[in-house]
Order: sequence, then C-alpha cells, then structure tokens
Amino acid sequence: MKKLKLGLIFAIILSILITVFPTDSFAYVSVKGYFRSDGTYVSPHVRSSPNAFKFDNYSWTPSQGLYNPSYYAPTKNYSSDWYTPSYITDPYYYLGKSLYESGQSGLSSYTTPKPITPFYIPSYSPSYSGTVGGGTGISVPILPTLPKTANITCGENEYLSTYSNTCYCNSGYKKNSVGVCEKVVCGANEYLSTYSNICYCNSGYKRNSFDVCEQVICGQNEYLSTYSNTCYCNSGYKRNSVGACEKVICGANEYLSTYSNTCYCNSGYKRNSAGVCEQVICGDNEYLSSYSNECYCNSGYKRNYNTGKCEQVICGENEYLSTWSNECYCNSGYKKNYSTGKCEKVICGPNEYLSTWSNECYCNSGYKTKYDSNFNKIGCEQIIIPLNASLNYSGSDWYCNSGYKTQYDSKFNRIGCEQIIVPPNASLNYSRSDWYCNSGYKTKYDGNFNKVGCEQIIVPSNASLNYYGSDWYCNDGYKTVYDNYFNKIGCEPQ
Repeated sequence: MKKLKLGLIFAIILSILITVFPTDSFAYVSVKGYFRSDGTYVSPHVRSSPNAFKFDNYSWTPSQGLYNPSYYAPTKNYSSDWYTPSYITDPYYYLGKSLYESGQSGLSSYTTPKPITPFYIPSYSPSYSGTVGGGTGISVPILPTLPKTANITCGENEYLSTYSNTCYCNSGYKKNSVGVCEKVVCGANEYLSTYSNICYCNSGYKRNSFDVCEQVICGQNEYLSTYSNTCYCNSGYKRNSVGACEKVICGANEYLSTYSNTCYCNSGYKRNSAGVCEQVICGDNEYLSSYSNECYCNSGYKRNYNTGKCEQVICGENEYLSTWSNECYCNSGYKKNYSTGKCEKVICGPNEYLSTWSNECYCNSGYKTKYDSNFNKIGCEQIIIPLNASLNYSGSDWYCNSGYKTQYDSKFNRIGCEQIIVPPNASLNYSRSDWYCNSGYKTKYDGNFNKVGCEQIIVPSNASLNYYGSDWYCNDGYKTVYDNYFNKIGCEPQ
C-alpha cells in the first residue's frame, strides 16, 4: 500500500511537471518504471532531454566530469540541441534534482528561461518552497532517496562476472524463456560444448530435419569426413546426376587428376570443340609450350596476325632485336622518331649529358632544367646557391646547411637561408633543420600559432612525464581530471 501511495504521488508530480514545463527540445523526458536485472524496481521519474552534458542529470555529483565525451561531437548529431545544455542546468531554473530530493512539485511562479553559458558547476541547494499551484493545493511528502548502487545477488546456477557486474549461467546451464538458468540436457549421440553450453552431434552423426542426431551412413565408393560429418566420393570417383559416386573413366590421350577427380589432356594435346584431346601440331618457326600446350613463335620471329604465321623480325638501322620480346629497339644513344619511324642520334645541348639508360639528355650537376612558357625544355641554367646552402646529392638543387632554415618570399619562392635561433630549453632536431623543446618542456605559441619558445611542463601529483618528456600522464590507479574547457588539470583515484 505504501509503495502504491508513493507511486501515485510521483505520478501527480510527473503530470504537473509536464504541464509546467514547455514541450520543446529542452523539456523533461519521462521514464517509465522498470525492474533491474537484480530484481530492484526503479520508479517512474523524469529527467532532462538527452544531450552531451552530465551535470543536468539527477545522478550527477561535483566529483564527476561535466561532459559525456562520446556525445560531445557536433558532427555526429543532427541538431545543436544534442550538444547544448538544457536551460534547467541554470541554478535558477534547475528544478529537477531539487524537486526530486526535497519532495516539492512546483513553484509559486515561473519565469521564462534565460539564455545561459555553462561555465559553472550548478548548485543543488534546494531554494524552492511552496506547494502545487503556488501556495495552495496538495502538500507532497518528501520522497525517499533511492540508493545509487545495490548489491548484485545472482540466482541459482549463476555466477557474477567481475568484469561486467552481470550474472551469467554456470557451465552446463542456459537461461530459459523466463530468465532462469536450467541444466542443459543433451540427447542421444550428442555432447555438450563447455564453451557455448550448446549440444552438438557426435563425430559420425548429423542433425536431421527432426532435430535428432542420426548416424551418417556413406554409400558405395564414399568416405566419411570426420571434419564435416559429410560423405565424399573416393579418389577416382565423382558424384553423378543421381547423387551416386561413379568411377571416372578418362578417354584417349587423357589423364586423371587425383586432386579434382577430373580428366585433363596429356602434354602436347588440347581439347577440341568436340571434347576430344587431339595432338597440337606447331607450324614453321614455332615451338610447343609444355606448360600451356600452345604454339609460340621462335626467338627472332613474330606472329603475323593476318596470315597466322611466324615471320622473321628484321630490325632497321641503329636498332637491335630483343630476344625477350622479339621487338626492335633503338641502340644506345639513339631515339625513335615516331613521325619517320627511324632511330635518330640523340644530341645533347650545353651543360647536358646523355643517359645510357633512357637515351635522354639531363642537366649536369649544378644546373637545372629551363622551360619555356609552354613548359617545353629549352636547356639548362646554372643553379645559384645562396649563402649557408649547398648542392644536394644529385646536384640538381640546393638545400640549407645544418642550423639554417629556408626563407621564402611572398609567393613562396625559396630565396635563401636564415639561421635557426634555438630558444632556451630547446635543441636542434636530427636533421638540424628546426628546433624542438627538451624533455620536460612544451612548445609555446604566439597568437598566430608561431613557435616562440619552451615552457616547463608542470607535472601534477600522482602523474609522470611520458616517454618523450613532452607531456604528463596519470599513474596507475589514477584517472585524468579535466576543467570546463577539456584542459587536463590533475589526477584523481579511479
């Protein structure tokens, strides 16, 4: 009877709250009563509309973070409501927790919500008084405070998982339709899997349409697979259209594959359109491939696809025959002129050399390619090396010496090298092209995100520097604490 009265009182409060507050995206959300897995009943209640903030929930305490990081991502949501706190997070309008804890169900007056910025921790000291309807009406007793946690007691044939704090059935038991763990009883020719608590058929047995494990009987010229409990044809036999394993008989000039139980043509033979293996006869200047049973042209010959015959390849002036492709290529120092089809000698210009690999002209070391307005190569020009710079390994460009960095003009053209000024508590990097902060220090930036120096990393209590000395992390048994702006501010016990 007492529980019934409390439920009735809470229902009255819920109906009043729904009436008092607007039904926009920031309104209360009602939650129906339900039973937890341990049998504890949770009464119907109301909460703020879902969003990425924790501190407008009834169960929130000041020791917890303000945000739910998994939801605080605008790109994951459909509207800004999801990552905007409800107006009831404002201490002046946050009625939910105060009403819930004090038993009050209304205010003497209601003021339109005002815009807020959640840079504070809400106060939960009840500051409201009165009865329903603003001073006259039904007096509501204080509701009992439910415990935040309850001891989990597992039922018969169950155990408690310390990982998930959930009850699971013991080995050999399985939860039935009413949620009770009952013993799994396997039938004839079945065994119990200790991994899944499910019955499987024994080796040599298979489940039929009646859900019974019956013995697998293989037919003539078949064997039983102990892996799949299925019958397969013996070697040299193949299943026919009626499902029987019959012997495979190969024809003339064929052999039987013991892998696939299929007949293939012998070497030097090929299956024709009638399905018969006939001998492959190669023509003049051809040879038979023992791998594919196909005829190919001999070295120095190429197939004329108009006649189908292999004709000798005759190379022109300044050409040689490739024994790999039976194609003619230009000799070293020559290049094909595709308008005439002839191989012409390559003439390199001043400050160029001929590559024997590509038969192309390239600029000598210390020179770079010069292009015209249409990006055609027109020669080589000398590379001007600025102060504190050197030629690269290939001699095709310059780079700044160690301890200097590249200077650019307004159009991002390289114009020289300037000395790298290493600030206190910093060092040059491995390539000596920039500086980085020493261990225990972090980079300072100006308003334009330019590096301006190094500042010491303040390691809080119960924390240590990481391997690189560029940041700190909480020690084992402690978790990171963040401020309202997601800045790390310390470590607290887990």
